[in-house]
Amino acid sequence: MSGGGGNFFNGGGIDAHAGSCYKTHIKMLIRFSLGVAVVVHLAAMTHSQTFESSQQWWNLARTELAAALNVRDNWNVAKNVILFLGDGMGITASTAARIYKGQKKGMHGEEGYLEWERFPNNALIKTYNVDRQVPDSAATATAFLCGVKVNYETIGLDPMVPFNDCEASKDASTHLTSVLQWAQDAKKATGIVTSTRMTHATPAATYSHVANRRWECNRDVGMEGHGCPDIAEQLVHHNPGKNIKVILGGGRQPFGATLGIPDEFTCNRTDNRDLTREWLKSKQDAGLRARYLTSATELRGLDHSKVDYLMGLFADSHIPFVEDQVAASSNSPSLSEMATAAVKQLQKDDNGFFLLVEGGRIDHAYHNNLPKKALEETLAFDEAIAAVLKQVDLDETLVVVTADHSHVLTMNGYPNRGNDILGLADVSDVDGLPYTTLMFTNGPGFNITSNGSNVTRADPREYPLQNGEHMSQTAVPLKPFQETHGGEDVALYSAGPMSHLFHRLHEQHYIAHVMAYAACIGPSAGESCRRPSFASNSIDDDDAFSLPHSPLRKATSGFQNVKSTVDSAAEAAKVASSAGIKMPSSSGTASSSSNSIKTGVKSPTRGQSSSSSSSSSRFGPSSSSSSASSSSSSRPQNVLIFPGASTGFTSPKFPTLSPTLQSLLDQSQQNLINALGLERIKQTKTFSSLQDVTNLLGRPAFDAPAHDME
Repeated sequence: MSGGGGNFFNGGGIDAHAGSCYKTHIKMLIRFSLGVAVVVHLAAMTHSQTFESSQQWWNLARTELAAALNVRDNWNVAKNVILFLGDGMGITASTAARIYKGQKKGMHGEEGYLEWERFPNNALIKTYNVDRQVPDSAATATAFLCGVKVNYETIGLDPMVPFNDCEASKDASTHLTSVLQWAQDAKKATGIVTSTRMTHATPAATYSHVANRRWECNRDVGMEGHGCPDIAEQLVHHNPGKNIKVILGGGRQPFGATLGIPDEFTCNRTDNRDLTREWLKSKQDAGLRARYLTSATELRGLDHSKVDYLMGLFADSHIPFVEDQVAASSNSPSLSEMATAAVKQLQKDDNGFFLLVEGGRIDHAYHNNLPKKALEETLAFDEAIAAVLKQVDLDETLVVVTADHSHVLTMNGYPNRGNDILGLADVSDVDGLPYTTLMFTNGPGFNITSNGSNVTRADPREYPLQNGEHMSQTAVPLKPFQETHGGEDVALYSAGPMSHLFHRLHEQHYIAHVMAYAACIGPSAGESCRRPSFASNSIDDDDAFSLPHSPLRKATSGFQNVKSTVDSAAEAAKVASSAGIKMPSSSGTASSSSNSIKTGVKSPTRGQSSSSSSSSSRFGPSSSSSSASSSSSSRPQNVLIFPGASTGFTSPKFPTLSPTLQSLLDQSQQNLINALGLERIKQTKTFSSLQDVTNLLGRPAFDAPAHDME
């Protein structure tokens, strides 16, 4: 699932022999996983076939366990960062899309996965705004792009600026900078791809500062916003918008460049300016090669080698829903086409890039209670991610997939396995009418009648449930396109450098800080991007951080072959054999401790190597017993065991653990930690240092860099 030889599990920094062995193991793991998955999928191809057997579920779980045991943390500096944002793609929406994807392929659907659902790291994200329990897309986008939670419907402004307060927004000290600007400051190329208008809430948060998200063009600024630049103006003429190298999406109208009949619901310029022409002229005047595109045909025929700056606006307003596009005649590019074109263009820059890709019309379909259209948009988002993953190397590219908020979509009833996700779920025991699996708590699809004393809902059997224009039923009636967002947490999935920093429930603004730290940009540039000493096993603690020009690679020197202690090894081997896969044997595996494995960082220059003692004094509390691991000969001998194999991989799963603690874990005695408790451990010499214990239990291993708001 990655290009350039990258993969989800590679920590990097290994020599050719160990790397070859490592990749062989990973390939076997992937083949093993696919083999079992195929068995499960074949069993679920048609509803007439029997469901999976207990043995199949057992085998699948063992495969999942094998994969989990071989996940590595990637401490590299991210050359590239790609944020995929599914607007409104809450957890229920993702579940429904997963089933819909499988059912389109003739399967039951529940057993499948969306592209990002196999990423090695994930988290839950809290989405509320500073002033609202249930958020909007402008404030959420500002949070995950600028690293600060703000007020409802404001973009790129400090939370001290109230909604609609133009005068307050003129104060430059209230302007927040985004991860896109941080990337530009680090000399990286930047780009935006969206299926919405380019001036819509999510893309606008990368480059604009407005007190009202609706100020997309001068007409809608009105008297309240008089004197404040509109969003389109800021993209073309202000920093960082004017320096964005790839701009692909919809929304010609706010730029004054409509090619058809103006959409009454979309902001249309009234100052007789065509900002696309102004954008093109500004680039040409600067001696830059720029192209402005308006059709999929132009995008498909683009020669990237002849372009420095690219703007493509493919609709007057939003790009049409996938469901509404006629494949043979549509001149709208797919989200996948735009995303892959953006990556191809940005990869020309040697310093790397930041790219935002938004599947924005998922949200719009749900706002009108249109589940099929929303699901089709989600699958287009899924296809875009799959296509981009083929272009990038996950050893050097952080990929994040998340949503800004959810919707009030519910998946209810007790439908049978494989039941049409767009179909009927069950029958009410009150009114005797059936109801669908997918419904909404509010919106325009209510479809009820009243005789003054009784309220009757429509019978869904009388409607084309699989039609893209069908509105699912709702409990609370609202006007068209007024279904509300949901306020629950959303999921985040990540792969690539530092993706393991997404690991629990996080505030939404945390996302921007992880992207910055991964790439060593913005608030995490320079010394603020230091990595903790336990991130590597062969570097001096003076080198326990990484700068953008010197990516940190996890060192693995000194690891030895060991015998597996996994009780289920033979059983796992049988599973692999049944899938037609040979498990690795003890021959031809990783090198012993006598083979020094090269790394991409400087070797220790003093008389001793990095130790838990030195890391404790630098990043956390020390212990009198910490000297036990002060010599290079006592470096951790960490290994990962693949169930069924007799040897381990030469890369650490727990790079934070001391040799003593690692030994305890190898002997299945982790229960001692739980039994003794942290206070008891402080008084014992069972572990080489308190730092080892705090690392294991999830306490901070080092002080996080201070956040500088000035």
